[in-house]
Amino acid sequence: MDLHFLHKNLETNFKVSLHREREFLKLWHYHPEYELVYISKGRGTVYTGDYIGPYQPGNIFLIGSHLPHMFETSTVGPASGDEGISEAYVVHFGDKFIRGFYENSIEFGYITSLIKESVTGLSFSSPGKKVYKIFQKTTSGNIQENTLHFLRILYYLQQKKKIQLATPAWIDQFNSGDKKLNKVLQYIMLHFQEELSLTEISSYAGMNKTAFCRYFKMKTGKSFVEFLNDLRVSFACKTLLEKNISRSISDICYASGFNSLSYFHRIFKRSKGVAPSEYRGG
Repeated sequence: MDLHFLHKNLETNFKVSLHREREFLKLWHYHPEYELVYISKGRGTVYTGDYIGPYQPGNIFLIGSHLPHMFETSTVGPASGDEGISEAYVVHFGDKFIRGFYENSIEFGYITSLIKESVTGLSFSSPGKKVYKIFQKTTSGNIQENTLHFLRILYYLQQKKKIQLATPAWIDQFNSGDKKLNKVLQYIMLHFQEELSLTEISSYAGMNKTAFCRYFKMKTGKSFVEFLNDLRVSFACKTLLEKNISRSISDICYASGFNSLSYFHRIFKRSKGVAPSEYRGG
């Protein structure tokens, strides 16, 4: 599975759509448009840059332009929504839509602020029922009415607690124009749950192991093993906090890509300061 470039080809400056299906499209992709997603039904995992975390009903995500992302629907545990249906309100909007707001920063400063922060992706875990009701209206009115509803949503979100998703360092790497590094990062993101050796990744990059280690450390500030372990720990954290799915620490260890339970415990505690069982409990 590769990283895909998708251009939404918007007929207007922004487009609202309601996605209602068994599973969201599992596609690691990016596009020039900004994307605002409200999860109304379903649970799963969201991948945004180097961020891995859960999503559930009521979550909102603001995905920046050209930021790689994917929503993977959970097929484990109790049914999500009506008979296992996943549902999300999705708004795509481009630079033309937001350009005018930069020229009126006093009135629309809240919009430009959100757009600047969206470069790493943002999540809003508890936006409230009011925002959901406004999202519902965005699919039933004309373009002018829907635009006003959308501006109201952005206004409310700016007042809510925001969580940054991808790390700025990862964003800088991906946007660096280094095609080789971007290719390597994409490969790691897609295969970190598998047995991924230094030999395999250096061969994929077309370099010997010594040269690759030097190159990767220089570009990312981390060794390949450190980078890979950070991703795996992030995935483990997400899984440990999933209340609707009961999995043993051992299962989570191997599902995250680690092949040794003792090594997993050691790396997890070094990263989070607590053991996996303590993290889950508290």
